[in-house]
Amino acid sequence: MAAHVDRCRTSIEEFLNKYPAVDDIVGKASNATKVSKVNLIMGVIGFTAVWLAIGYGAPFLCDFIGFVFPAYLSFKAVESADTRDDTQWLTYWIVYSYFGILEFFSDYLLFWIPFYSLIKCSFLLWMVNYNGASLIYSRFIRPFLMQKEAAIDEVVDRVEDVADKLDDYVEDYAKDD
Repeated sequence: MAAHVDRCRTSIEEFLNKYPAVDDIVGKASNATKVSKVNLIMGVIGFTAVWLAIGYGAPFLCDFIGFVFPAYLSFKAVESADTRDDTQWLTYWIVYSYFGILEFFSDYLLFWIPFYSLIKCSFLLWMVNYNGASLIYSRFIRPFLMQKEAAIDEVVDRVEDVADKLDDYVEDYAKDD
């Protein structure tokens, strides 16, 4: 058990070193509460896990964690000179969007899975912190899209044509009034 806690502590310290902005925020909270940064994060993780498992508003919290933190890291990636992190976050958002579509159509089934919000949040955090999005993209999404790329492009072209015609129609209609 002690070895597992030590691995968690090391993982948290590595996370804080990787994301200095988060480290600054946690450092301020640590100074205000007089609780070490690692213990503070472990407490927040524990509270969040319990809330996701049994708390009211767990789906909202899970979506918040899976969206806001990655959105901030995407912003940081766009503003950095390194383009590798841009690819990482584009990959995350592609997988996140496919996951959202899948979840939308299977919502009535997922509702019955115990602790679904906790499982979903763990999955989203795995995609962020362990580059799981890249794994899912390269094994499932990319092969599917590569196979269907020509058909998808054809549909996109048709939709653009219809949108252009609709735009022309609306402009002509507006001119007549």
